[in-house]
Amino acid sequence: MSARRKTLSITVHPDNRVIVHAPATCPRVSIARFLEQKSDWIRKALQTNLQRGRRVREKRFETGETLLYLGKEYSLRVEQANQPEVVLTDEHICVRLCAKDAQAGKAPSKVKELLMEWYVSRAMTEVREKIALYSARIGVSPRQITIKSLKSRWGSCSVSGRISLAWNIIMAPESVVDYLIVHELCHMVHHDHSAPYWSLVRTILPDHLQRRKWLRENGSHLWL
Repeated sequence: MSARRKTLSITVHPDNRVIVHAPATCPRVSIARFLEQKSDWIRKALQTNLQRGRRVREKRFETGETLLYLGKEYSLRVEQANQPEVVLTDEHICVRLCAKDAQAGKAPSKVKELLMEWYVSRAMTEVREKIALYSARIGVSPRQITIKSLKSRWGSCSVSGRISLAWNIIMAPESVVDYLIVHELCHMVHHDHSAPYWSLVRTILPDHLQRRKWLRENGSHLWL
């Protein structure tokens, strides 16, 4: 519950956690009634998560698998080289392993480790550039920017101006990355999801609803 919140809302996360956001003074009976009214919508959202999960296959981190970067699909290529590195080409994300790591038993875990480091580095570079751009437009100045693993959200903004974003947002199209950054920066002005907050988001990104829709429909595919 939140002292700032004025309305009831529900969030169904990709891992099927259902969270109700309510004003601190809202009676429990009102929350229960709200849940009952939204029960059909909640069931549909849970079913959608289940269907998306069935379409997502576990990765083996082998040559030929598909990886996403800034909304584009690339083919993974695992190669042996003198030093470990990840190289982006027009069609491939090449993961180069040392001979000792290219052994069958170690290769998949090492490929995943190198990919994670590469994605985090790319995400930090992209996010810093975009935050500099949008911060100037919104009139805010974040105190700290962090890229890390976030299980239940794409980003967060503390009241002190510390912004955290999930590393895997770099897999989404650039327009969606922009939306997620603007979403958190606008929380430095309005620390809620009130009408003034969404009005500010819309001022910066008039098509933010379409970008949010893409994330709802495709977010479960942004993973390793």
